[in-house]
Amino acid sequence: MDTPNSVVKKMAPAEALKAFVSEYVFRILAVSNNQPVIKAMPLRVLGSIDFFLGDHFETIDCNSNQVEPFTRCTIRGPRTHKKYTISIKGHFVSFTIKFKPAGLYRLLGIPANHFCNQAVDGQLLFTNIFKEITERLMPCNTINQCIAVVEPYLLQMSLKHCKIYPSKAVDQMADLILTNNSTANIGPFLPDLCLSERQLERNFAKEIGTTPKLYSSMVRFEKLLRHRIDFPDKNWTNIAYEFNYYDQMHLIKTFKRFLDITPRDFRPGNFAI
Repeated sequence: MDTPNSVVKKMAPAEALKAFVSEYVFRILAVSNNQPVIKAMPLRVLGSIDFFLGDHFETIDCNSNQVEPFTRCTIRGPRTHKKYTISIKGHFVSFTIKFKPAGLYRLLGIPANHFCNQAVDGQLLFTNIFKEITERLMPCNTINQCIAVVEPYLLQMSLKHCKIYPSKAVDQMADLILTNNSTANIGPFLPDLCLSERQLERNFAKEIGTTPKLYSSMVRFEKLLRHRIDFPDKNWTNIAYEFNYYDQMHLIKTFKRFLDITPRDFRPGNFAI
């Protein structure tokens, strides 16, 4: 969601939280009230907890066209399609905790599939703790101040759920998917794991939020989008083959599934990527 009038800062978590948290992101965006910034929210692979510390903004459901209630703190799992459009004006400030693949489940102790395609109000789910965190974050104006507020709470939560034992097979599969640059086919990875395909799917959905097959498709597509952004002059046919899509029609169907557009209509500036 970077624009010329935005400031974005990123930092790594404390060592004790690196098993759960990938990074923190602090974003400030100043927008004229007469020219709101409108962005579609695309698919997303990883979960997050987002704190919105600035002016209210609108979130519109793409299917119903209804405005969602504004919340200061949301817990989000994987998003498997373009679900929302946001309209921002005024002073936008956000602080985001981005999780590793199974980090959200292991921190909260709640199956990750409960958050898939959802933006759950954190203050309703964990009333006291997230209400307190949000109130303490509101005056913060730097990423370091935000981290100083949230990390003691995250450490406390991680200790509370330390008896949740992660599945090694899920970790292995997620790592294989994330480090493979070309395929969404999980079949070749299965012989290296210690679970049946059915057990793996059940555990993967609980810890990651989706099935391994869907997760692999999403990871590959996210990588393809970022590659296109980095190399805008490459044609779609070459990119499709580079990322192991069967042909251009296969890529078009994937675009329709995840973004509800064709590759020809993709404009990075239209999406909060």
